[in-house]
Amino acid sequence: MSIFLMAMKNFRKRPGLAFRLLPVLILTIYLPDINTVLSQELTPPVLVASSRIDGSTLAIPRWKGYMSELDPRDFWLSYGNGGTSSGNINYTTDSGATWSSEAIQVDNTGWLDFHLSLFGLGGELYFTWPGASSILFRKFDSPAHGNGDRGPLVPISGTSSAHRSNIMMQDNGRIWVFTRLGSSPGDNVLYHYSDDNGSNWTNGTAYSTGAPNVRIGSMPYVGGNPALVVLHIDDSRGYEYYLWNGSSFVAAADHSIYPVNMGQVRAFTHNVVRDTTFHLVFGLGNNLYHVWKHYNNGTGAWSSSAIDNSPYTADNDWFPISVVRGDDLYIFYCRKSSSSFSTSMVYYKKWSQQTETWTDPVLVSTDPGNVGNRDPNSCFQVPESAEYIPVFWNSTTGSYNIYFSKIILAGVTRGDIDRKILEFREGNAPLREVLDLIEQYNSGG
Repeated sequence: MSIFLMAMKNFRKRPGLAFRLLPVLILTIYLPDINTVLSQELTPPVLVASSRIDGSTLAIPRWKGYMSELDPRDFWLSYGNGGTSSGNINYTTDSGATWSSEAIQVDNTGWLDFHLSLFGLGGELYFTWPGASSILFRKFDSPAHGNGDRGPLVPISGTSSAHRSNIMMQDNGRIWVFTRLGSSPGDNVLYHYSDDNGSNWTNGTAYSTGAPNVRIGSMPYVGGNPALVVLHIDDSRGYEYYLWNGSSFVAAADHSIYPVNMGQVRAFTHNVVRDTTFHLVFGLGNNLYHVWKHYNNGTGAWSSSAIDNSPYTADNDWFPISVVRGDDLYIFYCRKSSSSFSTSMVYYKKWSQQTETWTDPVLVSTDPGNVGNRDPNSCFQVPESAEYIPVFWNSTTGSYNIYFSKIILAGVTRGDIDRKILEFREGNAPLREVLDLIEQYNSGG
């Protein structure tokens, strides 16, 4: 029996049941196909900058972008470069309609390693990268619109030019820099945190891996506390995570995320939805995989599935990066249509935490100059007030051009409607509010 007939049949006999079925009926009738909506809301790529080095927007799994929580129209992107007078940052204050053009440099010149990592908070930028003799840190004060906004260049003690790093911020203002050292079994993942904008640092061992080579990522997780994500190279431990408990990084019962020997495959991204739902996306062979779970006090099993495949795209060539808005996880990644790297194109998919489903892939790199695309990047998360999801990447033609595109978001999301329906079912919102949201959603507002 259809939902409509069931609701009508029970309206007089059992009005309570009818009203519980009504929200489902509304969604069935009024909501358009989500894949069609998304495919119509992607803007054409815009050439923003160029670099002298390949892989300038490298993730694995560092973010190189930041959207201001104070004004989502403000977005910064950063990239490695190879010239004294070259720039490393471009910004927009109008959601990508126009871009800065002056050379803003993260280091003292435009020379900058592509292992650059950026995190932002309160309209200010925080960077870490490998320098000539150590890992370096620098903060850009608001408005972060030029070299005059740069803070001092700070070397991280106990590190060398061979170390690699990434950075994250806690909402309380604590800066976290995590470093690793290749070919160095033992205490090769270190933490460094500062509560005074980088003037003083507390250092320690985040995780004694005992492995010669690892890759690391970090992000705020449960309660905003740092989570360290570790990939063991050529090791059956595969992916693990460790969570800060206030004094050290500890392994919960669910710390083993994907215990598979990944060999030398190391292109991955991670993110968190609503503070407690952990997501990991990576390429392995000809498949792109998604692994996730709710925190559940650090217990329970991880769910995993292949979410895309390509006979021509393998392992590190998937180049995934992720960004979250509210209940939705967006991933950008590359996929080839032949054995030639020139056919590598950028796509995106969206995961709804409400429905636990993925959309179909949508092509992003649609400009004629988008040939041999790699290393899509974005920001960790965007505020729920954001009206777009940003992405930028490197097209390996000519001088390694950097393009920007964005997914335009409806003012009302499916998650907004789902939450309003829940309020309606619990008797905390009138039906009119549900219908108004659906009308706004369908009109793009």
